[in-house]
Amino acid sequence: MKPRFRFNRVLQEVRRTFPHAKITSHKKLSGGLVSPTYKLRISKPSRILAVKIYTAKNAVLIRKNNDILTFLRKKHFPVPRIYSDRLFAKNGIVVMDFIQGRNAADVYDNGSSRVRRRLLQNAGKLLRKLHCLKIPPVWIHHKHEVRDVTAWILWTRKRVKKYVAFAKTNLEKKHYHFLSKELATFLRLLQKNIDFVPLHWDYHLSNLMAAPNGRILGLLDFDNAMKGHNLADLGIANYWFQFRYDNYKNFNHFLDGYGLPDQKERQLIRGYALLHLAAVTRSQWGKKQLQWLIHKHIQMLDRMMQE
Repeated sequence: MKPRFRFNRVLQEVRRTFPHAKITSHKKLSGGLVSPTYKLRISKPSRILAVKIYTAKNAVLIRKNNDILTFLRKKHFPVPRIYSDRLFAKNGIVVMDFIQGRNAADVYDNGSSRVRRRLLQNAGKLLRKLHCLKIPPVWIHHKHEVRDVTAWILWTRKRVKKYVAFAKTNLEKKHYHFLSKELATFLRLLQKNIDFVPLHWDYHLSNLMAAPNGRILGLLDFDNAMKGHNLADLGIANYWFQFRYDNYKNFNHFLDGYGLPDQKERQLIRGYALLHLAAVTRSQWGKKQLQWLIHKHIQMLDRMMQE
């Protein structure tokens, strides 16, 4: 059962930080299918907050996300301040700042070419800033904890082997041969002298908030954050950009903001994008309601085969 917004309990939590607060309005925000988030307007003091409601089974993920946000805020990243987080018998409530602006994907969709370029460049710069941080103790993945470069390369090789085997069994021969060849080249390029950094592991425009002029106002959703090769984050960002937009060459603006990679790095980014595509395809294979996603992935593979 999805967690519900219980007015009195939410008010109680808000008053732990703002003792005289009154909720004047609340509205569920888009997204947050697992842990819904609400926009709250309060008086005494007059301000806007965000409240996330989560189930007990997701408490570990939520706590890790909050710990990372607290760390990043101290490093002057545009992330919300966490005021409180308390778990009850079944549900938990997080009270935090509300980040103004619009979802960056919406800003991109409705922006001019100049705004789009600036937004992508700023997104690239912010990811570079994240990757330049010294990895803090809180940066631990709930499932795929990778401690060092050697472990990362070993884990990546296992992933490639698993997804190529899946492609051989389930995809058309041309797609299997393409993935097999591309990922074999990817592994040959993957060496131990990589940048081992804190990864967002789900970095794309939908997890950013932005102003209409393309300035980044917020960075969200660190539930899956882990340590690893910096180019893996760029590969996932590239996958999502190709998935959503036909004019995927605009992704070069993102790379420009991050710091233009050389040819070898571009091949590794492409490999990580293909690896993520294969991973998502395998995880959603056979689900009737997601056949549209599988079809989209096949289209992406066909397009990449022509490049």
